[in-house]
Amino acid sequence: MSYIAGIFLIILGFIIFAEITMYRPPKVQEIKILRKIEGEEFRSEFSILTWNIGYGGLGKSADFFMSGGKTSKPANKKIVEENMNSIFSFLYTQKFDCILLQEVDMMSSRTYKINEVNLLSRLPYLSYFAMNYNVQFVPVPLFSPLGKVRSGIMTLSKFRPYKVERYALPGDLEWPRKLFELKRAFLLTRYRLASCDLLILNLHLSAFDNGKLRMKELEYLKSFILNEYEKGNYVIVSGDWNLIMPGLSKKHFEFATSEKYLKHYFEFPQNWTPSGWQWAFDPNTPTNRSNEKPFVKGENFMTVIDGFLLSPNLEIMSVKGINLEFENSDHNPVQLKVKLRGEVNGRKN
Repeated sequence: MSYIAGIFLIILGFIIFAEITMYRPPKVQEIKILRKIEGEEFRSEFSILTWNIGYGGLGKSADFFMSGGKTSKPANKKIVEENMNSIFSFLYTQKFDCILLQEVDMMSSRTYKINEVNLLSRLPYLSYFAMNYNVQFVPVPLFSPLGKVRSGIMTLSKFRPYKVERYALPGDLEWPRKLFELKRAFLLTRYRLASCDLLILNLHLSAFDNGKLRMKELEYLKSFILNEYEKGNYVIVSGDWNLIMPGLSKKHFEFATSEKYLKHYFEFPQNWTPSGWQWAFDPNTPTNRSNEKPFVKGENFMTVIDGFLLSPNLEIMSVKGINLEFENSDHNPVQLKVKLRGEVNGRKN
């Protein structure tokens, strides 16, 4: 057998392995609870935090190869441990009723087999996790591959939902790239009220595409939430939209990043927002920074791609970005205080 034929067989074998082991979740999947606590009685006013924690590997000193940087993962396990310990401490000391996290790893090679889901489940909340990245071996970049990746979205709640489900988002990348990419989804928690439900969607839309996948995801999401609202339910959509929030442009914050590193950043499509629905985000606090190099304030591109969309029957009490200077993640968290209009548990509000 020639050398070239041997290489071809190895590549073919790997592609067959990737095809056979490709993550194929159902369209709707029930999610089981990870940690049980007694839970609290539902209140008409409550708080939510959303935060993409960057799997504890994209802190202030990190860059990332898909964003124009050089590295694919942190240099050592200690970096991940320090980032995750800081993230855990922040979440533990704050007082939120619900916490919505994105990019939480579970025994991935890129995070040195640390079980971040297990760590975060120690917080005093009912906790739920839905996988959206499950690949046995990601072969890029060639000389420092990501390897095995298991990652997803996580919802922590003081209130007890009666149903928790993972909903697959539509669209897929071209073959063979789809063998090694995320299977996007949102994690839905349903809370039963007096005569309706409250739905909280934990969302992480696509990135590093030409924008078409995100448009498919948005159209599916719009149809889903409008259908639920028409039933009389309350709906909150939150997370990492991977789109610049409505009304903002790329030039909202000062930066020196070259435009060539910003090709995957898109502004939110006009006229998508359903009539009467409300956006809640903090335009004065960036929630994401570019990863072509480690973070330097005023040099890296910064924008707002994390926030909340609320149905018309909800009242925004306050919304605030928490500027952590991207110390432990390439995202900053955003907190929301919200109030239900109407009747909750038999009481008028």
